[in-house]
Amino acid sequence: MLGTDKSECRRTTTMTMSFWLLLFSFGLFAISAHAQSPDTTAPFIDIEELSDVVADRTQVFTVQVEEDNELQEVTLYHRRAGELPYTPATMQPVGNTGYFSVSIPTDSQDLRTIEYYIKAGDVSGNRTVSGFAFDPYRRTLKEAPFPLQPSSSPGLAGESPAQQQPAATTPILQRRWVQITLGVLAVGVVASLASDSGDETRIVPLTFTLE
Repeated sequence: MLGTDKSECRRTTTMTMSFWLLLFSFGLFAISAHAQSPDTTAPFIDIEELSDVVADRTQVFTVQVEEDNELQEVTLYHRRAGELPYTPATMQPVGNTGYFSVSIPTDSQDLRTIEYYIKAGDVSGNRTVSGFAFDPYRRTLKEAPFPLQPSSSPGLAGESPAQQQPAATTPILQRRWVQITLGVLAVGVVASLASDSGDETRIVPLTFTLE
């Protein structure tokens, strides 16, 4: 009887161990199968469409992208209304916020509508497109307000209109160098007349006024 009990105990122990080994193997298999299951979920793009934006030298586009695995890239495709090809521009992550942004150069004088759509893809090859080439988002542009025009004759800062008037020009006959020149010519004429007449030369006083 004792030997029978020992055999029965060994059998029970072996079955218990086999059960736990089977359960452990099944768990490992499930974990491995889950880890190796393909990612079939595409990224989700949340975009805020803007319109009536002031035309400037650049335009900024920002979107939020959600992905349960790992993103590979987010790309903006843009063009002006009336153009055929789209131009791709890679959007960069804004820290770890889930937002992606890109700035594209524009002309502040060009008011044509910007047409665009966005594509996001993960490392598993899943792709999501927000907007389409044949039905894109549209950003309308408006002209920037004109700056104040400068005055035609700007003066120094802080000057009144009266102070900005040019100084009055001194009449030519009141200038010192003209008065001196006329005086020298007058002396020469008087001396010449006195020499031609043969009369006694007299000194004629001349007065010069320098102002």
